[in-house]
Amino acid sequence: MCGIVGTIGNSNIDISKSLSTILHRGPDDSGFFKDEYISLGFRRLSIIDLSPKGHQPMSNEDNTVWIIFNGEIYNYLELKKKLNSKHCFKSSTDTEVLIHGYEEWGMEKLLTKINGMFAFCIYDKKKNNAFLARDRIGKKPLYYYINKDYFAFSSETKAFFKLRDFRFSIDDEMFDLWMGFPYLPDNEKTIIKNVYKVPPGSYLQIRPGKKFVIKKYWELRHKTADIGFQEAQNKLEDLLVDSVTKRLVADVPLGILLSGGLDSSLITALAAKHSGRPVKTITIAFKNSIIDETRYAHAVAKYWKTDHTDLSLEIGDTYRELKSHIAIYDDLSTIDSGLFSTYLLSRKIRELGVKVVLVGEGSDEIFGGYSWFQLSQYPFRRLPDAWKSGLYYYAIARQLPDRRFFRYAGFLNRKLRETNGQSFFRQIQDYEISYSLPNHYCMKVDKGTMAASIEARAPYMDYRVVQLAASLPADYLLRSSIADPRKSNEKYILRRIAEKYLPDHIRNRKKLGGMMPVYDLLGKGLEADKELILKNDYLLEYYGRENLGRLIDSRPTIPAFKWQREWILWKSLLFTLWLNHFDKRHE
Repeated sequence: MCGIVGTIGNSNIDISKSLSTILHRGPDDSGFFKDEYISLGFRRLSIIDLSPKGHQPMSNEDNTVWIIFNGEIYNYLELKKKLNSKHCFKSSTDTEVLIHGYEEWGMEKLLTKINGMFAFCIYDKKKNNAFLARDRIGKKPLYYYINKDYFAFSSETKAFFKLRDFRFSIDDEMFDLWMGFPYLPDNEKTIIKNVYKVPPGSYLQIRPGKKFVIKKYWELRHKTADIGFQEAQNKLEDLLVDSVTKRLVADVPLGILLSGGLDSSLITALAAKHSGRPVKTITIAFKNSIIDETRYAHAVAKYWKTDHTDLSLEIGDTYRELKSHIAIYDDLSTIDSGLFSTYLLSRKIRELGVKVVLVGEGSDEIFGGYSWFQLSQYPFRRLPDAWKSGLYYYAIARQLPDRRFFRYAGFLNRKLRETNGQSFFRQIQDYEISYSLPNHYCMKVDKGTMAASIEARAPYMDYRVVQLAASLPADYLLRSSIADPRKSNEKYILRRIAEKYLPDHIRNRKKLGGMMPVYDLLGKGLEADKELILKNDYLLEYYGRENLGRLIDSRPTIPAFKWQREWILWKSLLFTLWLNHFDKRHE
Protein backbone atom coordinates (compact mmCIF):
# COMPACT_ATOMS: atom_id res chain seq x y z
CA MET A 1 0.00 0.00 0.00
CA CYS A 2 1.66 3.17 -1.16
CA GLY A 3 1.43 6.45 -3.02
CA ILE A 4 2.40 7.09 -6.64
CA VAL A 5 3.11 10.19 -8.74
CA GLY A 6 4.31 10.52 -12.30
CA THR A 7 4.50 12.60 -15.46
CA ILE A 8 4.51 11.33 -19.04
CA GLY A 9 5.70 13.19 -22.12
CA ASN A 10 8.05 15.66 -20.44
CA SER A 11 10.55 14.29 -17.94
CA ASN A 12 11.89 17.76 -17.08
CA ILE A 13 8.98 18.27 -14.69
CA ASP A 14 10.12 18.16 -11.05
CA ILE A 15 7.82 15.77 -9.17
CA SER A 16 9.68 15.77 -5.85
CA LYS A 17 7.37 18.39 -4.29
CA SER A 18 4.34 16.52 -5.60
CA LEU A 19 5.61 13.33 -4.01
CA SER A 20 6.07 15.11 -0.67
CA THR A 21 2.32 15.81 -0.51
CA ILE A 22 1.58 12.09 -0.18
CA LEU A 23 4.27 11.21 2.36
CA HIS A 24 1.53 9.81 4.64
CA ARG A 25 0.70 7.13 2.06
CA GLY A 26 4.21 5.71 2.30
CA PRO A 27 6.45 6.84 5.16
CA ASP A 28 8.77 3.81 4.96
CA ASP A 29 10.66 4.44 1.71
CA SER A 30 10.69 6.52 -1.46
CA GLY A 31 12.11 6.25 -4.94
CA PHE A 32 12.34 7.85 -8.40
CA PHE A 33 12.86 6.73 -11.97
CA LYS A 34 13.38 9.06 -14.89
CA ASP A 35 14.21 8.85 -18.59
CA GLU A 36 13.62 11.11 -21.58
CA TYR A 37 9.88 10.26 -21.64
CA ILE A 38 8.64 9.60 -18.12
CA SER A 39 9.21 10.47 -14.45
CA LEU A 40 7.98 8.11 -11.74
CA GLY A 41 7.84 8.81 -8.01
CA PHE A 42 6.92 6.43 -5.23
CA ARG A 43 6.23 6.43 -1.48
CA ARG A 44 6.22 3.02 0.23
CA LEU A 45 4.16 1.66 3.10
CA SER A 46 5.88 -1.69 3.63
CA ILE A 47 3.40 -4.56 4.07
CA ILE A 48 4.70 -7.54 2.05
CA ASP A 49 8.47 -8.24 1.95
CA LEU A 50 9.77 -5.48 4.19
CA SER A 51 13.30 -5.77 2.79
CA PRO A 52 14.92 -3.27 0.39
CA LYS A 53 14.03 -5.70 -2.40
CA GLY A 54 10.52 -4.25 -2.30
CA HIS A 55 11.81 -0.81 -3.28
CA GLN A 56 9.98 0.98 -6.11
CA PRO A 57 10.03 2.02 -8.88
CA MET A 58 10.72 -1.61 -9.72
CA SER A 59 11.84 -3.08 -13.04
CA ASN A 60 12.10 -6.39 -14.84
CA GLU A 61 15.45 -8.16 -15.41
CA ASP A 62 16.68 -5.91 -18.24
CA ASN A 63 15.11 -2.64 -17.04
CA THR A 64 12.74 -2.38 -20.01
CA VAL A 65 9.52 -2.55 -17.95
CA TRP A 66 9.01 -0.33 -14.91
CA ILE A 67 6.21 -0.12 -12.35
CA ILE A 68 4.95 1.99 -9.46
CA PHE A 69 2.14 0.27 -7.62
CA ASN A 70 -0.33 1.17 -4.87
CA GLY A 71 -2.38 -1.67 -3.40
CA GLU A 72 -2.35 -5.38 -2.74
CA ILE A 73 -2.71 -8.37 -5.10
CA TYR A 74 -4.27 -11.12 -3.03
CA ASN A 75 -3.70 -13.98 -5.47
CA TYR A 76 -0.10 -13.06 -6.25
CA LEU A 77 1.33 -16.33 -4.93
CA GLU A 78 -0.85 -18.37 -7.30
CA LEU A 79 0.16 -16.18 -10.23
CA LYS A 80 3.80 -16.32 -9.24
CA LYS A 81 3.75 -20.12 -9.54
CA LYS A 82 2.59 -19.76 -13.15
CA LEU A 83 5.35 -17.25 -13.93
CA ASN A 84 8.27 -18.79 -12.07
CA SER A 85 9.46 -21.04 -14.89
CA LYS A 86 9.90 -18.18 -17.38
CA HIS A 87 10.80 -15.20 -15.18
CA CYS A 88 13.38 -14.38 -12.56
CA PHE A 89 11.96 -12.95 -9.31
CA LYS A 90 14.21 -10.77 -7.17
CA SER A 91 11.76 -10.17 -4.31
CA SER A 92 8.81 -11.72 -2.48
CA THR A 93 6.49 -8.84 -3.34
CA ASP A 94 3.21 -8.85 -5.23
CA THR A 95 4.54 -5.90 -7.22
CA GLU A 96 6.94 -8.06 -9.19
CA VAL A 97 4.11 -10.39 -10.21
CA LEU A 98 2.52 -7.44 -12.04
CA ILE A 99 5.72 -6.75 -13.99
CA HIS A 100 6.21 -10.32 -15.16
CA GLY A 101 2.49 -10.86 -15.60
CA TYR A 102 2.44 -7.92 -18.01
CA GLU A 103 5.40 -9.36 -19.91
CA GLU A 104 3.76 -12.75 -20.12
CA TRP A 105 0.11 -11.88 -20.82
CA GLY A 106 -0.12 -8.22 -21.77
CA MET A 107 -2.08 -5.58 -19.88
CA GLU A 108 -5.64 -6.65 -20.64
CA LYS A 109 -5.16 -10.31 -19.76
CA LEU A 110 -3.09 -9.47 -16.68
CA LEU A 111 -5.92 -7.34 -15.31
CA THR A 112 -8.46 -10.12 -15.76
CA LYS A 113 -6.22 -12.50 -13.79
CA ILE A 114 -5.37 -10.40 -10.72
CA ASN A 115 -7.55 -10.13 -7.65
CA GLY A 116 -6.92 -7.19 -5.39
CA MET A 117 -7.15 -3.47 -4.77
CA PHE A 118 -4.79 -1.53 -6.95
CA ALA A 119 -3.77 1.57 -8.82
CA PHE A 120 -0.54 1.30 -10.78
CA CYS A 121 1.49 2.59 -13.69
CA ILE A 122 3.45 0.24 -15.96
CA TYR A 123 5.94 1.76 -18.37
CA ASP A 124 7.14 -0.31 -21.33
CA LYS A 125 10.34 1.32 -22.63
CA LYS A 126 10.57 -0.83 -25.74
CA LYS A 127 7.08 0.09 -26.93
CA ASN A 128 7.22 3.58 -25.43
CA ASN A 129 3.83 2.95 -23.87
CA ALA A 130 2.56 3.68 -20.38
CA PHE A 131 -0.50 2.19 -18.70
CA LEU A 132 -2.55 3.40 -15.74
CA ALA A 133 -4.80 0.74 -14.21
CA ARG A 134 -7.40 0.80 -11.43
CA ASP A 135 -9.10 -2.11 -9.67
CA ARG A 136 -12.57 -3.34 -10.59
CA ILE A 137 -14.52 -1.76 -7.72
CA GLY A 138 -12.46 1.43 -7.43
CA LYS A 139 -11.03 0.77 -3.97
CA LYS A 140 -7.80 2.63 -4.73
CA PRO A 141 -7.88 6.15 -6.19
CA LEU A 142 -5.98 7.14 -9.34
CA TYR A 143 -6.18 10.66 -10.78
CA TYR A 144 -4.71 12.32 -13.85
CA TYR A 145 -4.19 15.84 -15.16
CA ILE A 146 -3.35 16.90 -18.71
CA ASN A 147 -1.84 20.11 -20.05
CA LYS A 148 -0.14 21.08 -23.30
CA ASP A 149 3.27 19.74 -22.25
CA TYR A 150 2.67 16.54 -20.33
CA PHE A 151 0.32 14.03 -18.74
CA ALA A 152 0.46 13.75 -14.90
CA PHE A 153 -1.04 11.17 -12.55
CA SER A 154 -1.15 10.54 -8.81
CA SER A 155 -2.83 8.72 -5.94
CA GLU A 156 -4.14 12.07 -4.65
CA THR A 157 -5.12 15.29 -6.38
CA LYS A 158 -3.08 17.50 -4.06
CA ALA A 159 0.07 16.24 -5.78
CA PHE A 160 -0.92 18.17 -8.92
CA PHE A 161 -1.12 21.43 -6.99
CA LYS A 162 2.68 21.42 -6.66
CA LEU A 163 3.25 21.30 -10.42
CA ARG A 164 4.51 24.67 -11.56
CA ASP A 165 1.82 25.33 -14.16
CA PHE A 166 -1.19 23.90 -12.35
CA ARG A 167 -4.01 26.36 -11.63
CA PHE A 168 -6.54 25.29 -9.03
CA SER A 169 -10.16 26.06 -9.93
CA ILE A 170 -13.61 24.50 -9.62
CA ASP A 171 -15.43 22.69 -12.42
CA ASP A 172 -18.83 24.42 -12.34
CA GLU A 173 -20.75 21.53 -13.90
CA MET A 174 -19.33 18.97 -11.50
CA PHE A 175 -19.77 21.32 -8.54
CA ASP A 176 -23.47 21.63 -9.36
CA LEU A 177 -23.82 17.84 -9.52
CA TRP A 178 -21.79 17.38 -6.33
CA MET A 179 -24.08 19.79 -4.47
CA GLY A 180 -27.02 17.46 -5.01
CA PHE A 181 -25.46 14.29 -3.56
CA PRO A 182 -23.42 13.17 -0.53
CA TYR A 183 -20.67 12.26 -3.02
CA LEU A 184 -19.89 13.04 -6.66
CA PRO A 185 -21.72 10.39 -8.75
CA ASP A 186 -19.29 10.56 -11.67
CA ASN A 187 -16.53 8.02 -12.31
CA GLU A 188 -14.38 10.15 -14.61
CA LYS A 189 -14.46 13.78 -13.43
CA THR A 190 -13.79 15.61 -10.17
CA ILE A 191 -14.98 19.03 -8.98
CA ILE A 192 -11.43 20.28 -9.68
CA LYS A 193 -11.14 21.59 -13.22
CA ASN A 194 -8.90 19.50 -15.52
CA VAL A 195 -8.41 16.75 -12.91
CA TYR A 196 -9.90 13.37 -13.82
CA LYS A 197 -10.24 9.85 -12.40
CA VAL A 198 -9.29 6.57 -14.00
CA PRO A 199 -12.70 4.82 -13.86
CA PRO A 200 -13.07 1.62 -11.82
CA GLY A 201 -12.45 -1.55 -13.82
CA SER A 202 -10.56 0.42 -16.46
CA TYR A 203 -7.08 1.29 -17.64
CA LEU A 204 -5.53 4.06 -19.70
CA GLN A 205 -2.99 3.42 -22.42
CA ILE A 206 -0.82 6.50 -23.04
CA ARG A 207 1.27 6.78 -26.18
CA PRO A 208 3.82 9.40 -27.30
CA GLY A 209 2.23 12.80 -27.79
CA LYS A 210 0.02 12.27 -24.71
CA LYS A 211 -2.47 10.38 -26.85
CA PHE A 212 -4.45 8.07 -24.61
CA VAL A 213 -7.42 5.73 -24.70
CA ILE A 214 -9.55 4.47 -21.83
CA LYS A 215 -10.32 0.77 -21.97
CA LYS A 216 -12.75 -1.07 -19.71
CA TYR A 217 -11.62 -4.57 -18.71
CA TRP A 218 -14.44 -5.42 -16.25
CA GLU A 219 -18.07 -4.56 -15.64
CA LEU A 220 -20.72 -5.91 -13.33
CA ARG A 221 -22.99 -8.56 -14.85
CA HIS A 222 -26.57 -8.96 -13.66
CA LYS A 223 -27.69 -12.14 -15.33
CA THR A 224 -29.53 -14.05 -12.59
CA ALA A 225 -28.00 -17.46 -11.95
CA ASP A 226 -30.12 -20.59 -11.85
CA ILE A 227 -28.97 -21.66 -8.41
CA GLY A 228 -30.72 -23.01 -5.32
CA PHE A 229 -30.48 -21.10 -2.04
CA GLN A 230 -28.40 -23.70 -0.20
CA GLU A 231 -25.93 -23.97 -3.07
CA ALA A 232 -25.70 -20.18 -3.24
CA GLN A 233 -25.13 -19.98 0.52
CA ASN A 234 -22.36 -22.57 0.39
CA LYS A 235 -20.70 -20.89 -2.59
CA LEU A 236 -20.83 -17.46 -0.96
CA GLU A 237 -19.49 -18.80 2.33
CA ASP A 238 -16.54 -20.42 0.54
CA LEU A 239 -15.80 -17.19 -1.29
CA LEU A 240 -15.97 -15.14 1.92
CA VAL A 241 -13.65 -17.56 3.71
CA ASP A 242 -11.17 -17.32 0.84
CA SER A 243 -11.52 -13.53 0.65
CA VAL A 244 -10.92 -13.06 4.38
CA THR A 245 -8.00 -15.50 4.64
CA LYS A 246 -6.25 -13.94 1.63
CA ARG A 247 -6.50 -10.56 3.36
CA LEU A 248 -4.86 -11.87 6.53
CA VAL A 249 -1.51 -12.22 4.73
CA ALA A 250 0.90 -9.51 5.88
CA ASP A 251 4.43 -9.18 7.20
CA VAL A 252 3.29 -6.52 9.71
CA PRO A 253 0.78 -6.47 12.61
CA LEU A 254 -2.84 -6.74 11.42
CA GLY A 255 -6.20 -6.10 13.10
CA ILE A 256 -9.93 -6.13 12.38
CA LEU A 257 -12.19 -3.12 12.96
CA LEU A 258 -15.06 -4.64 14.93
CA SER A 259 -18.20 -2.56 15.41
CA GLY A 260 -20.41 -5.37 16.63
CA GLY A 261 -22.65 -5.22 13.57
CA LEU A 262 -23.27 -8.15 11.26
CA ASP A 263 -20.62 -7.26 8.65
CA SER A 264 -17.56 -6.76 10.84
CA SER A 265 -18.64 -9.52 13.22
CA LEU A 266 -18.84 -12.08 10.41
CA ILE A 267 -15.40 -11.04 9.14
CA THR A 268 -14.05 -11.43 12.68
CA ALA A 269 -15.60 -14.89 13.00
CA LEU A 270 -14.26 -16.12 9.65
CA ALA A 271 -10.80 -14.75 10.42
CA ALA A 272 -10.76 -16.25 13.91
CA LYS A 273 -11.83 -19.67 12.67
CA HIS A 274 -9.41 -19.84 9.76
CA SER A 275 -6.39 -18.04 11.19
CA GLY A 276 -3.59 -19.98 12.75
CA ARG A 277 -3.37 -17.57 15.68
CA PRO A 278 -5.73 -15.32 17.71
CA VAL A 279 -6.85 -12.34 15.67
CA LYS A 280 -6.63 -8.80 16.97
CA THR A 281 -9.90 -6.82 17.03
CA ILE A 282 -10.30 -3.10 17.63
CA THR A 283 -13.44 -1.16 18.55
CA ILE A 284 -13.93 2.59 18.65
CA ALA A 285 -16.49 4.64 20.56
CA PHE A 286 -17.10 8.39 20.64
CA LYS A 287 -17.73 9.42 24.22
CA ASN A 288 -20.56 11.82 23.40
CA SER A 289 -22.18 9.90 20.56
CA ILE A 290 -25.80 8.80 20.86
CA ILE A 291 -24.76 5.47 19.26
CA ASP A 292 -22.59 3.08 21.26
CA GLU A 293 -22.17 -0.47 19.98
CA THR A 294 -19.26 -1.50 22.16
CA ARG A 295 -21.25 -4.09 24.14
CA TYR A 296 -21.99 -5.96 20.90
CA ALA A 297 -18.35 -5.81 19.84
CA HIS A 298 -17.32 -7.13 23.26
CA ALA A 299 -19.76 -10.02 22.88
CA VAL A 300 -18.23 -11.02 19.52
CA ALA A 301 -14.67 -10.63 20.80
CA LYS A 302 -15.47 -12.81 23.80
CA TYR A 303 -17.30 -15.39 21.68
CA TRP A 304 -14.30 -15.81 19.36
CA LYS A 305 -11.61 -15.17 22.01
CA THR A 306 -9.93 -12.38 20.07
CA ASP A 307 -7.14 -10.13 21.28
CA HIS A 308 -9.42 -7.14 21.75
CA THR A 309 -8.68 -3.43 22.23
CA ASP A 310 -11.16 -0.62 22.93
CA LEU A 311 -10.38 2.87 21.68
CA SER A 312 -12.31 5.90 22.88
CA LEU A 313 -12.43 9.29 21.21
CA GLU A 314 -13.82 12.44 22.78
CA ILE A 315 -15.04 15.24 20.57
CA GLY A 316 -13.13 17.85 22.59
CA ASP A 317 -11.42 20.23 20.18
CA THR A 318 -12.04 17.94 17.22
CA TYR A 319 -13.28 20.83 15.07
CA ARG A 320 -9.81 22.34 15.21
CA GLU A 321 -8.50 18.93 14.14
CA LEU A 322 -10.95 18.86 11.23
CA LYS A 323 -9.83 22.28 10.04
CA SER A 324 -6.15 21.46 10.30
CA HIS A 325 -6.60 18.14 8.45
CA ILE A 326 -9.23 19.14 5.90
CA ALA A 327 -6.79 18.22 3.10
CA ILE A 328 -7.46 14.53 3.81
CA TYR A 329 -10.74 15.00 1.91
CA ASP A 330 -8.52 15.49 -1.17
CA ASP A 331 -10.84 15.92 -4.20
CA LEU A 332 -13.92 16.04 -1.93
CA SER A 333 -15.43 13.04 -3.73
CA THR A 334 -17.33 12.32 -0.52
CA ILE A 335 -18.46 14.54 2.34
CA ASP A 336 -18.90 11.56 4.66
CA SER A 337 -18.00 12.50 8.24
CA GLY A 338 -16.86 8.89 8.53
CA LEU A 339 -13.75 9.81 6.55
CA PHE A 340 -12.66 12.11 9.36
CA SER A 341 -13.60 9.66 12.12
CA THR A 342 -11.78 6.91 10.20
CA TYR A 343 -8.69 9.12 10.19
CA LEU A 344 -8.93 9.78 13.95
CA LEU A 345 -9.37 6.06 14.60
CA SER A 346 -6.51 5.15 12.27
CA ARG A 347 -4.14 7.45 14.15
CA LYS A 348 -4.98 5.58 17.35
CA ILE A 349 -4.57 2.22 15.62
CA ARG A 350 -1.15 3.21 14.33
CA GLU A 351 -0.12 3.98 17.92
CA LEU A 352 -0.94 0.34 18.75
CA GLY A 353 1.63 -0.77 16.17
CA VAL A 354 -1.05 -2.15 13.83
CA LYS A 355 -0.40 -1.35 10.17
CA VAL A 356 -3.18 -3.28 8.36
CA VAL A 357 -6.89 -3.47 9.21
CA LEU A 358 -9.80 -5.47 7.79
CA VAL A 359 -13.06 -3.50 7.45
CA GLY A 360 -16.68 -4.40 6.73
CA GLU A 361 -17.40 -1.72 4.13
CA GLY A 362 -19.23 -2.71 0.96
CA SER A 363 -21.64 -5.27 2.37
CA ASP A 364 -24.69 -2.98 2.42
CA GLU A 365 -24.27 -1.88 -1.19
CA ILE A 366 -23.54 -5.38 -2.44
CA PHE A 367 -26.12 -7.36 -0.47
CA GLY A 368 -28.97 -4.83 -0.29
CA GLY A 369 -28.48 -3.78 3.32
CA TYR A 370 -29.86 -0.25 3.24
CA SER A 371 -33.47 0.67 3.97
CA TRP A 372 -33.93 2.10 0.49
CA PHE A 373 -33.66 -1.34 -1.08
CA GLN A 374 -37.17 -1.79 0.38
CA LEU A 375 -38.39 0.53 -2.40
CA SER A 376 -38.24 -2.53 -4.64
CA GLN A 377 -40.94 -4.25 -2.53
CA TYR A 378 -44.71 -3.88 -2.24
CA PRO A 379 -46.35 -1.33 -2.12
CA PHE A 380 -43.52 0.79 -3.59
CA ARG A 381 -43.04 -1.54 -6.55
CA ARG A 382 -46.45 -0.38 -7.83
CA LEU A 383 -45.23 3.20 -8.19
CA PRO A 384 -43.87 4.65 -11.46
CA ASP A 385 -40.08 4.48 -11.79
CA ALA A 386 -39.71 8.25 -11.51
CA TRP A 387 -41.53 8.25 -8.15
CA LYS A 388 -39.36 5.42 -6.80
CA SER A 389 -36.26 7.26 -7.99
CA GLY A 390 -37.46 10.37 -6.17
CA LEU A 391 -37.94 8.43 -2.94
CA TYR A 392 -34.51 6.84 -3.40
CA TYR A 393 -32.97 10.26 -3.95
CA TYR A 394 -34.55 11.61 -0.76
CA ALA A 395 -33.30 8.57 1.16
CA ILE A 396 -29.66 9.13 0.20
CA ALA A 397 -29.65 12.94 0.04
CA ARG A 398 -32.21 14.06 2.66
CA GLN A 399 -33.19 16.80 0.22
CA LEU A 400 -36.81 18.00 0.43
CA PRO A 401 -38.68 18.57 -2.85
CA ASP A 402 -37.98 21.79 -4.73
CA ARG A 403 -36.86 22.53 -8.30
CA ARG A 404 -33.34 21.27 -7.58
CA PHE A 405 -34.72 18.12 -5.97
CA PHE A 406 -36.52 17.15 -9.17
CA ARG A 407 -33.46 17.94 -11.28
CA TYR A 408 -31.19 15.71 -9.19
CA ALA A 409 -33.83 13.00 -8.83
CA GLY A 410 -34.18 13.07 -12.62
CA PHE A 411 -30.42 12.61 -12.97
CA LEU A 412 -30.56 9.64 -10.59
CA ASN A 413 -33.51 8.15 -12.48
CA ARG A 414 -31.52 8.28 -15.73
CA LYS A 415 -28.53 6.63 -14.05
CA LEU A 416 -30.74 3.84 -12.74
CA ARG A 417 -32.22 3.24 -16.17
CA GLU A 418 -28.71 3.02 -17.65
CA THR A 419 -27.77 0.13 -15.36
CA ASN A 420 -27.89 -3.53 -16.31
CA GLY A 421 -30.47 -4.24 -13.60
CA GLN A 422 -33.85 -5.51 -14.77
CA SER A 423 -35.70 -4.89 -11.47
CA PHE A 424 -35.64 -1.82 -9.24
CA PHE A 425 -33.67 -3.82 -6.64
CA ARG A 426 -31.04 -4.63 -9.27
CA GLN A 427 -30.95 -1.03 -10.46
CA ILE A 428 -30.25 0.23 -6.95
CA GLN A 429 -27.66 -2.50 -6.39
CA ASP A 430 -25.91 -1.70 -9.66
CA TYR A 431 -25.91 2.03 -8.95
CA GLU A 432 -24.62 1.59 -5.40
CA ILE A 433 -21.77 -0.66 -6.56
CA SER A 434 -20.94 1.42 -9.63
CA TYR A 435 -21.13 4.94 -8.13
CA SER A 436 -21.57 4.94 -4.36
CA LEU A 437 -18.77 2.48 -3.58
CA PRO A 438 -15.96 4.01 -5.68
CA ASN A 439 -16.82 7.65 -4.99
CA HIS A 440 -18.14 7.46 -1.45
CA TYR A 441 -17.25 4.52 0.78
CA CYS A 442 -14.02 3.42 -0.90
CA MET A 443 -12.75 6.99 -0.73
CA LYS A 444 -13.83 7.33 2.89
CA VAL A 445 -11.85 4.21 3.80
CA ASP A 446 -8.81 4.86 1.59
CA LYS A 447 -8.29 8.53 2.41
CA GLY A 448 -9.16 8.18 6.09
CA THR A 449 -6.79 5.26 6.73
CA MET A 450 -3.97 6.25 4.42
CA ALA A 451 -3.81 9.73 5.99
CA ALA A 452 -2.60 7.88 9.09
CA SER A 453 -0.39 5.42 7.14
CA ILE A 454 -2.75 2.48 7.67
CA GLU A 455 -3.76 -0.05 5.00
CA ALA A 456 -7.44 -1.07 4.97
CA ARG A 457 -8.68 -4.27 3.31
CA ALA A 458 -12.34 -4.90 2.53
CA PRO A 459 -13.20 -8.62 2.12
CA TYR A 460 -16.78 -7.98 0.95
CA MET A 461 -15.46 -5.99 -2.01
CA ASP A 462 -13.59 -8.94 -3.48
CA TYR A 463 -14.86 -8.79 -7.06
CA ARG A 464 -15.82 -12.48 -6.97
CA VAL A 465 -18.12 -11.81 -4.00
CA VAL A 466 -19.57 -8.75 -5.73
CA GLN A 467 -20.23 -10.64 -8.95
CA LEU A 468 -21.86 -13.55 -7.16
CA ALA A 469 -24.15 -11.24 -5.17
CA ALA A 470 -25.17 -9.45 -8.37
CA SER A 471 -26.16 -12.76 -9.95
CA LEU A 472 -28.23 -14.17 -7.08
CA PRO A 473 -32.04 -13.95 -7.07
CA ALA A 474 -33.03 -10.75 -5.27
CA ASP A 475 -35.03 -12.61 -2.62
CA TYR A 476 -31.84 -14.35 -1.49
CA LEU A 477 -30.64 -10.90 -0.41
CA LEU A 478 -33.87 -9.17 0.67
CA ARG A 479 -36.20 -11.78 2.14
CA SER A 480 -39.50 -9.96 1.95
CA SER A 481 -42.13 -9.17 -0.64
CA ILE A 482 -43.62 -6.41 1.52
CA ALA A 483 -41.53 -3.42 2.66
CA ASP A 484 -40.92 -3.44 6.41
CA PRO A 485 -37.68 -1.70 7.42
CA ARG A 486 -38.25 -2.67 11.06
CA LYS A 487 -37.45 -6.32 10.38
CA SER A 488 -34.02 -7.78 9.63
CA ASN A 489 -34.92 -8.97 6.14
CA GLU A 490 -31.97 -7.38 4.37
CA LYS A 491 -28.71 -9.24 3.67
CA TYR A 492 -30.63 -12.45 4.28
CA ILE A 493 -28.04 -14.81 2.83
CA LEU A 494 -25.30 -13.27 4.99
CA ARG A 495 -27.45 -13.72 8.09
CA ARG A 496 -27.98 -17.37 7.20
CA ILE A 497 -24.22 -17.88 6.84
CA ALA A 498 -23.74 -16.10 10.17
CA GLU A 499 -25.95 -18.68 11.92
CA LYS A 500 -22.87 -20.93 12.04
CA TYR A 501 -20.59 -18.24 13.41
CA LEU A 502 -22.44 -15.68 15.55
CA PRO A 503 -25.00 -15.49 18.37
CA ASP A 504 -28.54 -14.64 17.23
CA HIS A 505 -28.60 -11.22 18.90
CA ILE A 506 -25.57 -10.22 16.79
CA ARG A 507 -26.52 -11.64 13.41
CA ASN A 508 -30.09 -10.27 13.58
CA ARG A 509 -29.18 -6.74 14.58
CA LYS A 510 -30.39 -3.80 12.52
CA LYS A 511 -27.88 -1.33 11.10
CA LEU A 512 -27.54 1.76 13.33
CA GLY A 513 -25.46 4.13 11.20
CA GLY A 514 -22.31 6.12 11.90
CA MET A 515 -21.09 6.97 15.40
CA MET A 516 -19.46 10.30 14.61
CA PRO A 517 -21.47 13.03 16.43
CA VAL A 518 -21.79 15.29 13.38
CA TYR A 519 -24.36 17.53 15.06
CA ASP A 520 -21.78 18.47 17.71
CA LEU A 521 -18.98 18.99 15.21
CA LEU A 522 -21.27 21.01 12.91
CA GLY A 523 -22.43 23.19 15.80
CA LYS A 524 -18.85 24.08 16.70
CA GLY A 525 -18.07 24.75 13.04
CA LEU A 526 -21.02 27.09 12.50
CA GLU A 527 -20.18 28.94 15.68
CA ALA A 528 -16.56 29.44 14.64
CA ASP A 529 -16.86 29.90 10.87
CA LYS A 530 -20.34 31.15 10.02
CA GLU A 531 -18.94 34.26 8.35
CA LEU A 532 -16.46 32.22 6.34
CA ILE A 533 -19.34 30.19 4.90
CA LEU A 534 -21.28 33.38 4.11
CA LYS A 535 -18.29 34.70 2.14
CA ASN A 536 -18.00 31.62 -0.07
CA ASP A 537 -18.87 32.78 -3.59
CA TYR A 538 -19.87 29.33 -4.81
CA LEU A 539 -22.32 28.77 -1.97
CA LEU A 540 -23.72 32.28 -2.21
CA GLU A 541 -24.39 31.83 -5.92
CA TYR A 542 -26.00 28.45 -5.32
CA TYR A 543 -28.18 29.26 -2.29
CA GLY A 544 -28.21 33.05 -1.98
CA ARG A 545 -26.80 34.82 1.09
CA GLU A 546 -30.16 35.45 2.71
CA ASN A 547 -31.30 31.83 2.36
CA LEU A 548 -27.98 30.47 3.55
CA GLY A 549 -27.89 32.80 6.56
CA ARG A 550 -31.47 31.91 7.47
CA LEU A 551 -30.65 28.20 7.28
CA ILE A 552 -27.61 28.60 9.54
CA ASP A 553 -29.67 30.44 12.18
CA SER A 554 -32.67 28.10 12.01
CA ARG A 555 -33.38 25.45 14.63
CA PRO A 556 -35.95 23.09 13.07
CA THR A 557 -37.56 20.39 15.21
CA ILE A 558 -39.35 18.43 12.48
CA PRO A 559 -36.97 15.53 11.61
CA ALA A 560 -37.12 15.99 7.81
CA PHE A 561 -36.19 19.68 8.07
CA LYS A 562 -33.56 18.94 10.72
CA TRP A 563 -31.90 16.28 8.55
CA GLN A 564 -31.93 18.55 5.50
CA ARG A 565 -30.40 21.45 7.44
CA GLU A 566 -27.64 19.23 8.83
CA TRP A 567 -26.93 17.73 5.40
CA ILE A 568 -26.73 21.11 3.62
CA LEU A 569 -24.69 22.86 6.29
CA TRP A 570 -22.24 20.00 6.81
CA LYS A 571 -21.55 20.00 3.08
CA SER A 572 -21.27 23.81 3.05
CA LEU A 573 -18.88 23.80 5.99
CA LEU A 574 -16.64 21.13 4.50
CA PHE A 575 -16.55 22.80 1.09
CA THR A 576 -15.71 26.17 2.64
CA LEU A 577 -12.86 24.78 4.73
CA TRP A 578 -11.57 22.70 1.83
CA LEU A 579 -11.64 25.55 -0.70
CA ASN A 580 -10.15 28.01 1.78
CA HIS A 581 -7.31 25.58 2.50
CA PHE A 582 -6.32 24.99 -1.11
CA ASP A 583 -6.96 28.52 -2.35
CA LYS A 584 -4.42 29.85 0.11
CA ARG A 585 -1.77 27.80 -1.67
CA HIS A 586 -2.73 28.80 -5.20
CA GLU A 587 -3.59 32.47 -5.20
